[in-house]
Amino acid sequence: MVAADDPWITPAERMQLAATPDYAETMAWLNRLVSAAPELEMVSIGRSLQGREIWMVIASADRAFNAVAMKSTGKPLLLAHSGIHAGEIDGKDAGLMLLRDMTETAKRKELLANTNFLFIPILNVDGHERRSAYNRINQRGPAEMGWRTNARNQNLNRDFSKLDTEGVRALIGVFR
Repeated sequence: MVAADDPWITPAERMQLAATPDYAETMAWLNRLVSAAPELEMVSIGRSLQGREIWMVIASADRAFNAVAMKSTGKPLLLAHSGIHAGEIDGKDAGLMLLRDMTETAKRKELLANTNFLFIPILNVDGHERRSAYNRINQRGPAEMGWRTNARNQNLNRDFSKLDTEGVRALIGVFR
């Protein structure tokens, strides 16, 4: 974690990791980071059932922001997504810290020297916004968390064979 007065403190760090930001606050923080860091680009990979953008951040020291450019670098490609179950959301907050540390604070800049990184902070964006302190009563934190399923009550984690959900179809599009 960074100091409380650090200009790049993430929303979760500002809340001492006891809470996680909603979709709008997450995207606002990411937009600010992407605007400041030339190694980052944010692209929409699809829209949810309720019309929210599903965003992916591309991190590349070479500024290789499409598949052809990434392949031409010869570097391995790492993909991470979080929020497939929006109640299990700590990966989103850790990913924001990692992107910051690989770019603006330069604490982990060496990680981008040898790889390109794709990060989807919230795959189940509609479930993420179905927030409540009571969604996972047996889970210790965050203070409010999203719901396991999407707006159609489909579990994205169980959808890789049928591809019924917008989120998993978007993820498959990234794979392709």
